[in-house]
Amino acid sequence: MPVKAHIHATHRRFTNGQEVIEVEGHTVGECLNHLIRQFPEMEKAIFAKKDKLHNIVEIYLNHASAYPNELLKPVKDGDEIHLVIMLAGG
Repeated sequence: MPVKAHIHATHRRFTNGQEVIEVEGHTVGECLNHLIRQFPEMEKAIFAKKDKLHNIVEIYLNHASAYPNELLKPVKDGDEIHLVIMLAGG
């Protein structure tokens, strides 16, 4: 059973509307790289530069914040990664 990546509504345009994508890897970072291989446009949406998330992107692993060092957090089959976008308004 692979890891499930839950995509925030604002980024589903890059995944053809899919809310949940199955990804593989041993860490959150590897799983996100697998997601990007499937949907290359996601890279600019979640990464500011290589291995550095945009400051508005929050990662939750099994409903708990993965901060800090979220990309290095280990994952196992059946885990769930949630990509959350912190939105602000004025």
